[in-house]
Amino acid sequence: MKLVFPCTAVVVALLMFCTKQQGKNPALAYTDSSLLDSCKAENLYYYKDDSNTLLSGNTGPHGTFKLRFNSLAHKALTENGKLPQNGKFPDGSLIVKDIYQGQNISLYALMYKRGGSWLWAEIEPGGSVHYSVNKNPSACTGCHSQSGNRDLAVTFHFY
Repeated sequence: MKLVFPCTAVVVALLMFCTKQQGKNPALAYTDSSLLDSCKAENLYYYKDDSNTLLSGNTGPHGTFKLRFNSLAHKALTENGKLPQNGKFPDGSLIVKDIYQGQNISLYALMYKRGGSWLWAEIEPGGSVHYSVNKNPSACTGCHSQSGNRDLAVTFHFY
């Protein structure tokens, strides 16, 4: 006699435990690991559509970088690659600074707009979190609130 039921129950149980939680809990889309996945996406647009130039980063704490935007943030930029004065990025905008050491990305510094506010994080490509989106954003907003910022993005003021 075949034991079909116990095998079926095991398969169903395994599928239930292996199912991604994002579909069940949309808040998980705003975790460090989910945003790291977004940073690694190939479909992000480079600042001024220039994937070759490394910006010096002399004006901030992050170091040499390339800046990228998701499609929502990219659509908010003008033809010269900047957010208009007094402009705002829409909810869902993602801005990623790829921080370089030599020829390799050593850190992603990111801003993700949700509910009219920015979430901030710094995460290594391997997943080590330097600054979590769950932390108080004041460490970031202190610098990003300086004169010349556009919706708390300061790169446009310097480059």
